[in-house]
Amino acid sequence: MAWDFKFSQGDLVINDLKQIDIVDSVDKVKQDIEHILKCVKGTDAFNPEFGVDWLKIKQSKFNRKLIEHEIKKALSKYDKIKSIDRIEISEPDSSRKIRVSLYLTVDGGQIQTEVVV
Repeated sequence: MAWDFKFSQGDLVINDLKQIDIVDSVDKVKQDIEHILKCVKGTDAFNPEFGVDWLKIKQSKFNRKLIEHEIKKALSKYDKIKSIDRIEISEPDSSRKIRVSLYLTVDGGQIQTEVVV
């Protein structure tokens, strides 16, 4: 069984027993997707193609078609996703953050997740 450490807002989660919590199954998929979407493409020296090209998106003034294309491209490399059924993208807020709602088919069925980037 694959497992990973559980993160919340960038920090490790410590459980009531003072142990590092683990994440698996659907929660791991959601955590991995959040990591992929929040990573700026080119910032990982060992995998420069990892992440989303947020610089290109910012330069396009948050073009929705480009955002959707770049998200699909970044997630296409993640083998747990069988299909991206729908993507909903909010308008940028005052701090230029957008809310991305994803409706996906994964190994365990259909899931919905939301990431603010």
